[in-house]
Formats: sequence, structure tokens, C-alpha cells
Amino acid sequence: MDKLLPPLNLDELRRLKWLLGGALALISLGTVVFLEIEALGLVGVAASLILAVMLWPFLPSRVPALVWRGAVPVIILCLIADLYFSPDTLPALIRLAILLVLYRSVSYRRKREDLQLILLALFLVVVAGVLTVALEFAFLLLLFTGCALGFLFVVTLIDLTENTRQALTFEEMSRCPAWALGSWRPYIYRLRQVADWRWVGFASGLFFCVVIISTLLFIVIPRFEITAGFFLDQYITKQSRTGFTDVLKFGEVGTLIQDNRVALRVDVADPAMVGLAPYWRLVALDEYTPDGFRVSAGLKQELLRSQTVTQQITDQQLGSVRGMATGNWTFYLEPGVSRFLPIPGRYRQLRLREPMPLQASRRHRLVALRTEAMTMTAYQVEAVELTDTIPDPRFAQRLRAVQDSRTTPSVQDRAEAETNLRGPLGPVNSAILRRINTEITAGAVLTPAEYAHRAIAWLQAHHAYALSVKLPPGDGQDAIVRWLASNEPGFCEYFAASFVLLARAADYPARVVTGFHGGIWNGVENYFMVRNSDAHAWAEIYDGTASWLRMEPTPGLRGLSSTIAQAGPSFAPDRSWRARLDSVRVLWYRRIVNFDSRAQVAMVEQVKSFTTELGSAWLGQLAKYPQRLKTWWAQPWNLARVRELLMGILVPIALVGLLLRWGRWGWWRSRWGPADYDPVRRTAGRWLTQLAAGPDDDVMADLRRLRYGPRETWPESQVVFRRAKIARRRGRPC
Repeated sequence: MDKLLPPLNLDELRRLKWLLGGALALISLGTVVFLEIEALGLVGVAASLILAVMLWPFLPSRVPALVWRGAVPVIILCLIADLYFSPDTLPALIRLAILLVLYRSVSYRRKREDLQLILLALFLVVVAGVLTVALEFAFLLLLFTGCALGFLFVVTLIDLTENTRQALTFEEMSRCPAWALGSWRPYIYRLRQVADWRWVGFASGLFFCVVIISTLLFIVIPRFEITAGFFLDQYITKQSRTGFTDVLKFGEVGTLIQDNRVALRVDVADPAMVGLAPYWRLVALDEYTPDGFRVSAGLKQELLRSQTVTQQITDQQLGSVRGMATGNWTFYLEPGVSRFLPIPGRYRQLRLREPMPLQASRRHRLVALRTEAMTMTAYQVEAVELTDTIPDPRFAQRLRAVQDSRTTPSVQDRAEAETNLRGPLGPVNSAILRRINTEITAGAVLTPAEYAHRAIAWLQAHHAYALSVKLPPGDGQDAIVRWLASNEPGFCEYFAASFVLLARAADYPARVVTGFHGGIWNGVENYFMVRNSDAHAWAEIYDGTASWLRMEPTPGLRGLSSTIAQAGPSFAPDRSWRARLDSVRVLWYRRIVNFDSRAQVAMVEQVKSFTTELGSAWLGQLAKYPQRLKTWWAQPWNLARVRELLMGILVPIALVGLLLRWGRWGWWRSRWGPADYDPVRRTAGRWLTQLAAGPDDDVMADLRRLRYGPRETWPESQVVFRRAKIARRRGRPC
């Protein structure tokens, strides 16, 4: 006797649908993690609730109908409040989608609600796909696609039997259905029993074949930059998580040093030109405040006046070839670092992936986006020159105009000169700075470079380096002045700010610069990794004639000259598993980034010409067929030509017959033909013919219902056919 394993019944399918719907919602919430918005707490709460109702499906029935009825108005009120208190539109819409996904995934659903859940989850996935290029998102996208296909398949199976379009009422949402009772262990065992692993493997193979084909198409098709066509990133306020903004408060860089995430990756044309600890310059802060340094109003206006929509800029000051690195350096700047682009030195040309609003100051060697990007920013720098000087002869003219009493400087000249010489106010601060400068100079008249070296030596002799700072108390003194007057240790911000205040008190123009210092060479894919922990602050002093000189007041760090001397293969590359995982992300970045649209246009032209030529060739061949047929028909006839004619007629007829036999035109017959072409009805008719001699029992009744009855009254067809097969083996219908 054969042991039958009936397929899943309707309640078991509903339980499977509940499991897949919860998984779909969790995956969509996981994509929100890649977005730089304030929603991680809401995602955590929503994911916990969804996971709870997935494990215990009876929990939604414990919620009163009044709560379900008032949930949607509460969500609408939350949206209104979010839009009122938040300056951004898109984060509010994302939080709304999270709440709606939570509402739909924790309540009992029919087909209408299931489709709503798919659309809401798809919205989160699409937004994350537009605003991120994270490699982990591609993995979640594959999971979402597979889960969505399975979910839709189960929803369709249930709809064939349930066949209802009415939404659940709030009272029905508070009733516990039969399928929600019981534990998961026997249900999972039941799934394993009825699963046809051949079909599961076949479906999985088809899915992975689609993934592989999509990957190959992604590799071979031209890479068009389409992110500019999306508008989503315009509805998010960009805020740097690193502190590299227009304002630097004391302690921000020291806090960032504890963050070990990668902030910048650089593909270097010639690794021998990269030193052990290169400087990646971002922001020049020239105005002092008691809380720190910031970009002055004049420099901000200069950046705003230079703003233009462009794809590339040229550094016109490129002259010296000392430290020149040939080739192109490609930078991959992670989102949330800064709107200012890290620059290692002079360069011939800086090129972006696409035209965008760009601000630049060649005198200060600053390049900035209008707003901070929400996705990875890629740009290419050509012919980098690693130097510790920044030419700025115009500042010398402005400084002389201010110092010369015979001339009347402009407001802009006076503001820039005074900004780079202004220090803390108050007699107490001035007295302390004057006393320290007397110890540094010993009354001698020094050049800016000589003064810088003496000031650095004094700072390093009186203060050690540490990641924590304890400022001594003091009345009427700024924080940096109190630190200078003490022997407390400090980190880079305090050394750089102290050096600048001492230099300004001695009438030497100086400013604070922030960026990154150092990095690690990835030996797997050969690129430079710069982490947030490499954040650094240093100083620049004006030489009095034509250039700003980089100075390193922080103990234990050296300048450019010693760095280049130790450049090349002397640093140990990182080949750890962490570096290997990070190299996968760089491979992804290299694939999606393209700086030259000419290659894309050329490839499109090649594809266009190939398709045009191929179509012309086919049309030419088709035009020749009538003439060939006429020529062949006019030739003398013999037995071989008759045989060719018969084969040419009979072979197409046979092929058409086989196609009809195999059901290749089943869609046409089901659309225009009679109902007898339904495969279930035809199979039931064959079984009725084979078992016609038997008594009219349950098997015959079920077969007649499948053959002649309405589809809504059908039993499980495969079960009926198995019973008919067993009846035929036994020689009787039941």
C-alpha cells in the first residue's frame, strides 16, 4: 500500500505566507541601515516586534480592535509631527514607510494587504539602492528578491482557493485564526516531509542563473552615471559625522580618532611616490574663536563666488616637479566624512564622475562640494605633486597693504590679513603668549621658518601627546592659553591651535588645517586605506613672501621631506582578512565608477552600428530569398528536386504539429479555444475514461468535479490523481 503525503493545506500555506512576509519586512528594514538618517532606533523597535509576531503568530489577536482602528490615524499624526519638526522630507517619508511596514507585517493579512506589504518594503529597498553603493546592500537585494518571489507564489496559491478581494475588518484582525495556533517545530517537520527537493533545487538553480546572467550583463554593458537623475538626495540635510566641516571645536578630532571605519580609499598610480604617512588635506580654518577654529566669512564668500557646475578643475599653480607622481590617483570618499575633498598636494587636474556644483579656492587649495554627498564620492586627481608648501603670493600683497601706512587697503584685504593674525583677546591671554614667545625667540629676529621650528621644539618640550586632555582652571584665559601655560599633555588639535596662537602673537600669519595623516597600504588590491582614526590637525605658517608652509607641532610626527625619503616598498602592506573584505568593496567601486564618458559613448556607438549592420544584413538576405526561390523554381525538375520540395513542405508541418502536441500554443488555446484545453480538466477526463468500468465512488465523484465542476469547488487535483492511480493499480476505483 502506497503511503500518500498530501500537500500543504490552506492553513499551512497561510502559515508559510506569514513567515515569508515577516522575513520580507525584516530584509527591507535592514536596507535602512545603509542610510545616514535618524531611524536606527525605530528600525530596531520595528524589527523586534516583527520578529516576535513571526515566532508567535497569535500575538496580533491579543491586540484590541480599537487599537487596530486607531493605528492608521496615529501614524498620520506621527508623519505630520515629523514633517513639522524635521527640516528634511525624505527621512520623514522613510520613517513613515517603516511604520507602515510594521503595521502591515504584524497584522493578519489577505491578498490586498500582502501586496501593500510588498510595495512598502520595495519602497525602502529602492530608496536605499539609490542612496548607497554599499556591497552589503547587493546581498540584501538578492535575499529580498528571492523572498519576494516565494511570497508572491504562496499568495497566488492561496488566492486561487480563497478567491476573495475584501480587506480584513478591524474585528477580524483581533481574532486568532486557526493557522496561528501551534508551535513551529511540527510545522517545519511537515515542510520537510512534503518538500520536493528536486523542484526546490531546480527553482534555486534558475534563480542563481538569473543572478549570474544579470551580473554578466552588468559587467559588459556601458556604465552610465544615472544618479544625477534621481532627486532623493536633495531631500536630506547632509551633516558630517567626522567634524571636518567649516567649524572645528576642540576635542572633535580626538573623538574621531577612536573610530576605526574606513573614510577614504585611494588608487595610486605609482605606490613608490606615497610616503609612510602622507597628508590628506581637507579644510583650512583661519578664524579663531574661544571654542576653536572655523572658516572665516571671507573664505566662505570666496568659495561661494567660485561655485560652478563643472566636472573638472585645473590647479593653475602647478609648476615644480619635485615630488611629482605621474598618472592618475582615484579617490573613493565615503559618505559622512566631509563636503571638502581630501587633496594630497598640488595637482594638474581634478575630475569628477559627472558635472556637479563645485567650489574651489586655488590659493588655499580647497575643493568642496556644495553639500555633503549621501553616497560614495569618487574623483580623480592627475599628476599629484607632494609638497609641504602652498603658493599664495596674493596674501603677501594684502599683508603689505595692511602694514603700509601710506596705502589704504580694501575691506577684503584688511579682513583676510587681520583674520590670520587675530588671537585671543584680553590682557591675561596676551601676557601669557608674550611670555612664551620671549622664551622661544630669546629676543632674536627670526624668519617664519626659524620661528616655526623653535616654537615646535618649545611645545614638544613642555607638552606630551595624549588622547585625553585635562585643562587646568584659570580666570580670564582661553582654553588653549590655559593649556599652553600648563604642562598637561594633549592631542593634535591642541598642538596645532597653540602653535597658531603663538605665531600670530609674534606677528606671523598662521592657520589650522584638518584632514588625515597616514593610512595603510592594502596589499590585496594595492590601494591606500585611510581610516577615521587617521584624522589629524596640523598648522600652516606664511613665509612672508609667497607661500604657506606646513608645520607639524604634534610630537612623534615628521614632515614631508623625511616621508619621501622613506617612501616606496618600506611600509608593510596589510593582507589580513579585514583587508581582503575591504578589497571586495574597492572592486565594486572600481566597477561602478567611470570618469570618461567618451568610452561609454564609443561603446554605445559600437553597439548601435553592430545592430544596424546586423539588421541591414538580415533585410538584405530576406530581399534575396524571392529571387532565389524564383530561380530555383525555373530550373529543370527531377526526382531530387521533388524530394526537396516535399521535405520543405512536410518538415514545417511536422514542426507545427509537434508544437501543438507539446502545448507550445497552450496560451493561445486557453485564450481562444474551448474549456477542454484546461490541463486539469483534460487529465481528469483521461482518468474518467480509464476508470469508467468501476463503481461511482468518491474518486469518480472528485474526478467528475475536476472535469465538469466550477473551479471554486475543485479538491486538490494532485491528491485526486494519486488516488486514481492507486485505484487503477488495484483494479478498482477506491
